[in-house]
Amino acid sequence: MLFSGKGKRFIASVKKPSIMKKFCVCIITAITASSLIAGIIMYHYTTNYMTESKTQDVADAVYDVENLYSQMYTAYINNRNDKGEWVSSEGEQEYKKYYIGLLERLELYNRFLNVYGFITDSDGSIFLSYPLLPNMTGISETSGRTDFMKSDITDKLLLKNGKYYFKKDEQYYTGSASGYTVNNSDFYGLYKDEADNYLSVTKTIAYIYPGSDNPGNRGTITLSMPIPEITKTRSNIIGCFLIATAISVVIELIALFLITKEITDPIRELENMTKEMSEGNFNIKIEHRSNDEVGALIKSYNNMADALKRLDVMRNDFIAGISHELRTPMTSIGGFIDGILDGIIPPEKQEYYLKIVKDEITRMNSLVNDLLNMARLESGKVELDMLPCRLNELLSNTALKLEPIIDAKNISVEFDFAAKNCDVLIDKPSIERVIINLIQNAVKFTDAGGRITIRTALCGRDKDKDKIEITVEDTGIGIAEDEIPFIFEKFYKSDKSRGLDKKGTGLGLAIAKEILMAHGQDIRVESTLGVGSRFIFTLPIYRKD
Repeated sequence: MLFSGKGKRFIASVKKPSIMKKFCVCIITAITASSLIAGIIMYHYTTNYMTESKTQDVADAVYDVENLYSQMYTAYINNRNDKGEWVSSEGEQEYKKYYIGLLERLELYNRFLNVYGFITDSDGSIFLSYPLLPNMTGISETSGRTDFMKSDITDKLLLKNGKYYFKKDEQYYTGSASGYTVNNSDFYGLYKDEADNYLSVTKTIAYIYPGSDNPGNRGTITLSMPIPEITKTRSNIIGCFLIATAISVVIELIALFLITKEITDPIRELENMTKEMSEGNFNIKIEHRSNDEVGALIKSYNNMADALKRLDVMRNDFIAGISHELRTPMTSIGGFIDGILDGIIPPEKQEYYLKIVKDEITRMNSLVNDLLNMARLESGKVELDMLPCRLNELLSNTALKLEPIIDAKNISVEFDFAAKNCDVLIDKPSIERVIINLIQNAVKFTDAGGRITIRTALCGRDKDKDKIEITVEDTGIGIAEDEIPFIFEKFYKSDKSRGLDKKGTGLGLAIAKEILMAHGQDIRVESTLGVGSRFIFTLPIYRKD
């Protein structure tokens, strides 16, 4: 972004501002902290969810295996006599069918869920497993299955009388006929040499014998799933979360950079603009494209630069005007006094020239008083003596005091007092000064034979009973629309072509506004070129009660 001055173009510094660093550090810290907290929460939530979900899956598989085992065991009970012999070959085939179905189901869970399965009998011996144990070669030959349990697992089982047993009671006993137990480590040492821990679910096989209401304990079912199956799923979810977080961080940082740049670039330009204005260059403008607070600030700075530029021009014009106003009478006074002292001016002419000297001194004194009054008003050191005063009499008497300058231009003065017998609470000398300044201003810019009208009226449509409105209207040359906003600024003198009296210093209207502001009142102007102007101000009404 560029901004131009008088014969110059200033380019904002490319140095990275500290405010951008602070924004980036704060936002990155906030994003990192929030992402870390969200990640930890998601990690624990995902772990718990996946563990519970997989536990339920394995438990469902356990119940499924228990159901198949119950069918097999029912066929076994129903098709054998008291001597333990098969009643019929069909019964034996039914039993083998359920037995092979149970084995196939364990194999299915092993292949798709990577589950190790153990079914123990009521005496604690392992009746069936998948993968198969070394003592199950007969089952392998019958079923054609060749998947055997790894030796580092079978070595941790107890082999006795050709049967395998769990070594620890915790691996066999569940303590519940209806529920199940869960182990999330090495299943009490069975998988301690494995690279991963296992999720093991163990349930008691409860079989109700015919003619009995109490279930009998027929052993246990244990299915074990390696936990990496859980962590793998969890890692996939966390990985997706991290990728999404990284993408969002990049997008947020880009957005942060662009937004911060939109803020910091104008601030850097305002800093450069301030430096230039401090060196007296008020011809600076900053281009602004936004309508937000930064744009409003830039607009205010541009307006301030314009105001300072006008003030600087008015100050220079004022100094030049004051210098001229003081130099001319002082030169005249010095010349006349030197002429009297040197005898160049004869005695009979000295009184005439001394009157001229007196008039010039009076004018210089009035100018100096205006400057002092303006300074006191702006400093707020003027103390107002607020007393009730009859407004209509004040306006009439003040206009009467200016009768010489009014008659000199053959200007008529009319009064239109809509508010009769109205008292106002004011500092009379200062308000009289306001009225004098406004009438003098009207006389100054009204052609000979013109008219000045002084009006009073209650304020507002609803006739506000607390204020009265005074209008000083003339039929003069009027004020240009672009000059109206500056007409009450000190040192301001409108275009010289509109004034018939060029001796003013531009303080009269500024003094009038300062006095009214000290009273808590306001003043405004309405004007049309070639038609005339109206200066309207308010005063507070005095109430005895």
